[in-house]
Amino acid sequence: MNKSKKPFTGLHVLGEITTNEVEKLKSLNQAKKHIRSVIKKYNLHKLGSFYYKFPEGGGFTGLVSLVESHISIHTWPELGYLTLDIYLCNYSRDNSLTTKKVFSEIARFFSPVKIIKRAIKR
Repeated sequence: MNKSKKPFTGLHVLGEITTNEVEKLKSLNQAKKHIRSVIKKYNLHKLGSFYYKFPEGGGFTGLVSLVESHISIHTWPELGYLTLDIYLCNYSRDNSLTTKKVFSEIARFFSPVKIIKRAIKR
């Protein structure tokens, strides 16, 4: 390997999403179901997941570990806001386009009014 050139190992998309759909920011079960369907649609390989629902109408936090890397989400209904983090490595195939599509499909579930997105090549 050429030491002066860093290998491209994957795309990491970080997003901040604003929405008026406050109930979706509270509905952990619906979000989990949607995330599972996106994982299946793009033939990703789930290793495990952890979710936590905050009490008294609060939001939730979640992490899905994938063979390809991870999906993480954190919601704040009181702010109409969530963060979404998708990182898919490129071990056996280039997952860059898939990373962008997974981010978009999960973000769309929350009916965003504003998205701030950063893409990092790793």
